[in-house]
Amino acid sequence: MPMDTTADLIIFSQAFPPEKGGNASRMGDLYKYLTKFGVKITVISAIETYPFGSFPRELKLSKREGDIIRLFTYQPKEDASNIERALYYTLFPIFASIWLILNKKSTDVILITSPPPQMYIVALIGKILKKKVIVDIRDLFLDVSVSLGFIKRGSIVERVFRFLESKALQTANAITLVTPKIRRQLVEEYGIDPAKCYVVPNGVDLETFKCEKPKRKPQMVYTGYFGHAQDFDTFLEAYALVDEKDRIPLILAGSGENLKETLEKAEKLGLSKWVSYIGMLSRKEVVNLLCSSTIGVAPIKADESLKYAIPSKIYEYLACGLPFVGVGIGEIERVAKESQAGCVGKTPKEVAKCIKKLLSSNPQKMRIYGLRYVSQYSREASARKFLHVLDLVREQHEKGH
Repeated sequence: MPMDTTADLIIFSQAFPPEKGGNASRMGDLYKYLTKFGVKITVISAIETYPFGSFPRELKLSKREGDIIRLFTYQPKEDASNIERALYYTLFPIFASIWLILNKKSTDVILITSPPPQMYIVALIGKILKKKVIVDIRDLFLDVSVSLGFIKRGSIVERVFRFLESKALQTANAITLVTPKIRRQLVEEYGIDPAKCYVVPNGVDLETFKCEKPKRKPQMVYTGYFGHAQDFDTFLEAYALVDEKDRIPLILAGSGENLKETLEKAEKLGLSKWVSYIGMLSRKEVVNLLCSSTIGVAPIKADESLKYAIPSKIYEYLACGLPFVGVGIGEIERVAKESQAGCVGKTPKEVAKCIKKLLSSNPQKMRIYGLRYVSQYSREASARKFLHVLDLVREQHEKGH
């Protein structure tokens, strides 16, 4: 895998567009804007895989398209088993580490983004090779996995991941995180120097997510992942509590291991005629759907381990003029309050009250509030914050720190 590559920054990311999801979206927009600002970047990502089953299987060790280098990983099928997921998330960081060793002269600065926590292996290899390392934390994968029961508390798996995370964060030259709560939590948990932690919110690409001439229908919409962190049980039970005379249709789009369970729940609650699932959408199709809808839906489990979470789709809703109804606690409540364009509850009764509140609100006023709030969270603004961090790290390198 040795390649003729030199770059100001090499980004190691498990997923990258045309793959979908928060990881691919955040890194794709970061690449787009940093390149626009004149930073020479190479992206090392896995063979296109996510969402599982959406891309043809490939047996290539590596392939290159311009600045994007794809490395082999196991590509799970749509209904992936836990073993298949583990292979997918583990093989790429191993191959990425080997690539970095074989191409150690290609850059002085690397950025890795987590989850998956296996990416910390690449960060630690980078430090051994005397690179400046920036670690980007998108969510607290370990805490959530332990809290939701996917990793046994105190198990060898948890201890290994905790060790990797601790070492990678303590030795990193800079850490970027999507919310202030993640920074507080990691500083307390691992004793990291808070001075090297920078909050770079998720945000939204305002060049893409905008409505030119919206033709809206009275409908609620959810676009995204149907996973274990999403709480559609509470949301659908709330939706069922709204009188039929007041209820508007609910459109669902996306994929995930809990999609089937969500649709079965809707049927069980007698909501089938109100709920439509329209499959996976391209980014352009998502924008068109949002611009033809009136309320966005963002259900996150009201669990202590998820208090830090702000679903990135909320920024997309607000950018397209949609107020949002949410389930959850913590940061999602803060965004609803600060934007004045959302309402969040924890129980079906509270969420049903939120739905009714948004249905009776002045839609034009909510759109103005939402657009005003989200204007400070553009992906371009996020990339400028990354650029500031990158400049500080490059300055450290030039000074030999």
